[in-house]
Amino acid sequence: MEKKILIFNIIFLLICLNLNSQTIINTENMMSELKDDLSYNMSFQGDFNFGNIKLMQFSTAHQFSKKSGRNLIRLLFNYDYIKESDEIIASDFTGQLRYNYSIGENSVFAFVQGQNIKSIRMKHRYISGGGYRHQVFSKEDSYFDLSAGLFFEDELYDETETQQLQIYNWRYSFSAFGKYVLSKDLFVNLSIYYQINTSNTKDYRLFIQPRIYYSLKKIDLFIDSTYRFHSTPYIDVLTTDTSLNLGIEFSL
Repeated sequence: MEKKILIFNIIFLLICLNLNSQTIINTENMMSELKDDLSYNMSFQGDFNFGNIKLMQFSTAHQFSKKSGRNLIRLLFNYDYIKESDEIIASDFTGQLRYNYSIGENSVFAFVQGQNIKSIRMKHRYISGGGYRHQVFSKEDSYFDLSAGLFFEDELYDETETQQLQIYNWRYSFSAFGKYVLSKDLFVNLSIYYQINTSNTKDYRLFIQPRIYYSLKKIDLFIDSTYRFHSTPYIDVLTTDTSLNLGIEFSL
């Protein structure tokens, strides 16, 4: 049984239809449920191949949470690494510090976030802002929330091998998050982000990710589909990215 648990814990299946990732990261799925006033959660997923196929791929996510009354602080960190035949395809991090203040079932929040994305030559993206999250529906474990806010972004790209491009923007942010329980062992999560440039409404980003979970004892199997769209990329990359992910989550 211990060997089976170890195998399940290191299995990571990833099918990418397009590797040119856009900038919106779904931090909602990075945030685990808070069960105690003080908690730490960590996950690791990997895929390692040697021989005719040389592939090293792993992802790790960490979350530290502290709750005191209506106040909640979360520190999130995620790192993804992909190396194939001695070429590093991805070495990307995302970190976020978030503060929430609860108002009944709703909350106001503020955050700072940093990330880089090697596949689209993004050296960094630093954003900071805040907003309001409103619970529209909640019944047992199912819920649906809406969120609206404003943030400032600082992005740096390698436009060419010798030239960099710096971008500063203010963006409105609108989001929707939901969870619907289909049965005891089956539920669906949905995250939608829509971000608009305040000075140019033709410049917007869209992120949609539905994820289906099937729960077993201490193990969750999942499949999700991700759609990312940026109407006006700042360098010569595709406007649309899609991916299909299969995976296993293991909890103690």
